[in-house]
Amino acid sequence: MKTDIRAYFLVAIGLTAVLAPVPTNSQMGDIARPIESKELKCLVCKASMAEMELAASKVDRHKKVEVGDYRLDTTGESKKKKKILYAKSEMFLTEMMESVCDRMDDYAKARYKKTGRPVVLKMMTEGGMNPEMSNVNFVQEGDLNKTLKHLCLEVVEDYDEEIIRMFQEDVVKDTDIRLCSQVANYCRDQPVDEEYEYEQGEEEREEL
Repeated sequence: MKTDIRAYFLVAIGLTAVLAPVPTNSQMGDIARPIESKELKCLVCKASMAEMELAASKVDRHKKVEVGDYRLDTTGESKKKKKILYAKSEMFLTEMMESVCDRMDDYAKARYKKTGRPVVLKMMTEGGMNPEMSNVNFVQEGDLNKTLKHLCLEVVEDYDEEIIRMFQEDVVKDTDIRLCSQVANYCRDQPVDEEYEYEQGEEEREEL
């Protein structure tokens, strides 16, 4: 059902692009413009990190796996295996990174109708069709969102070690801000979310 709905919207977007008259520059405004590559990479990075946080949150927090081996150490003693949380294991995190970009098929490039702000919108959420779809106009391009998956793969391949370190921390939080803005600088020129500005303000007040 999810695939059918996604296919419907992709076809609808494609048909609109083909059948609609070519708008004039004054008609296009901010809403109809394609998303610039730098903005798009920032948005895809954030969406990818959000998807990985969601995947990690669904893992049984009590599940553990054995790591290590029985090879001899420098003293001739055999190394024993130890158990760690499955959600923190390289095995799980590697599988998570390998599969996350496939989820970009569920996203579409769009702009909010009121502000023209660009967004990479997930068409289906845990509860069904994303209600935000009524608030955006989809960017009508011919790649059927293949660019999103390609950009996601770039993020994962370039920063796989940093991603693993972040998800192995005791508390996994704000990975989108930390990776996309602070480490990769994809979102350095992007406006910070009001929620994040509020959190930063709280932290600064606590330090005082």
